[in-house]
Amino acid sequence: MNNEIEKKFIKQFIIKNKRDRLLFELSSIKRQTGIGRFCHSADDYLIKDKIKLSGNKLYYDEIVKIAEKYSPSKQWYIIAYNPTLDKKICQLSEALSLVLGNGMAAIIVADNMAIVETEQCMGTPMRYVLVC
Repeated sequence: MNNEIEKKFIKQFIIKNKRDRLLFELSSIKRQTGIGRFCHSADDYLIKDKIKLSGNKLYYDEIVKIAEKYSPSKQWYIIAYNPTLDKKICQLSEALSLVLGNGMAAIIVADNMAIVETEQCMGTPMRYVLVC
């Protein structure tokens, strides 16, 4: 099931010429490398038309408001550089609490929506809210 969620995320939100490589990395021992590469240069991977909000000043409440509007899903899937969070399925509030502000790259996915937090290198990390 996790593989299907990841495939759907890639098909919905990643530009065509980056899909195969990212899918390969997520399904291999290079998983963390792929997550790290994606989150360091997410802007180069994402389909621009799918970005509903982006910036380094997107906060929990704003993200929840958009999620409630566009995704009724109760189950969210985490793709994370941190192995203890990676492949975890939980409710949105828990996923956001685990991911936002922890300094490590992560993607939270449900149905037709995804939330990306890039790795924190300096200052606040970039966040993207993606909607199909």
